[in-house]
Amino acid sequence: MENSENNEEIDLGQLAIRIIKLGAKYRILIVLCALLGAIVGYTYYKLVNPVYSSSMMLQSDILTEAYSETLTENLKKLIDEKNNKALASKLSIEESQASQLVNIKVESVEGSSGSEGTENIIFLISVETKDNSILPDLETGIISFLENNEFVKKRIDLKKVRFEALIDQMDAEGLELDSLKDLINSKLLNEDGSNMVLLDPSNVYAQALKTYKEELNYQEQLALIESIQLIEGFTAFNRPLRPRLIMSLAVGLLAGLILSFIFILLRETRLYLKSIE
Repeated sequence: MENSENNEEIDLGQLAIRIIKLGAKYRILIVLCALLGAIVGYTYYKLVNPVYSSSMMLQSDILTEAYSETLTENLKKLIDEKNNKALASKLSIEESQASQLVNIKVESVEGSSGSEGTENIIFLISVETKDNSILPDLETGIISFLENNEFVKKRIDLKKVRFEALIDQMDAEGLELDSLKDLINSKLLNEDGSNMVLLDPSNVYAQALKTYKEELNYQEQLALIESIQLIEGFTAFNRPLRPRLIMSLAVGLLAGLILSFIFILLRETRLYLKSIE
């Protein structure tokens, strides 16, 4: 058992020595290939157009996660097809701007309980583009694209109708309370005290104030009703997502080393085959 372990150690030692000798023998080739690979990596870094990444954050209590993913997936297909004309039309941007888009994706960040029991979903929309200057127009275009579809517009209209009905109801209740207050005031001012209303006037006034506040709240929500709210827009970063200089040099260097090892392996195999002929 000990002999087999010793033999394995000897074999590994001999293999290591053999590798070191081959490295020394072909050191010039290895260095040249590594240098050539680094040069190729640097050239790639300088010639390839940089791609930038940025994200915007939106909130909506109408747009669902599944529907927003479907919409952006359709945009992604247009990007992959390089159908810049259709993409520009959907996002309300120029074709030249649409051609700079590389990728787009949407993901849900979190959900929170909103007003009237609705759910406010926060969306993170990430884009990759070759030109940072299109981000402002792209931001406006994406919001417009998400808002201007039948799914969202129909639900906006339904919410408006609902708030308008609630406001009308508050108006009617307010009129009834005003009539009741007038009745109470007239009875309280009755000199002989006959037909005195057995009702606490403070409760009526408190209810009237509550109704007025609710109506103001509904009017405010109706005025501010939106399908999508922008939390944070795109930021133009100077550092590109890719290519990266360090990564390009590392990949080129590694490719050069692999190429040199393949050449050494083929050459040594050829020499070995010749020696046993």
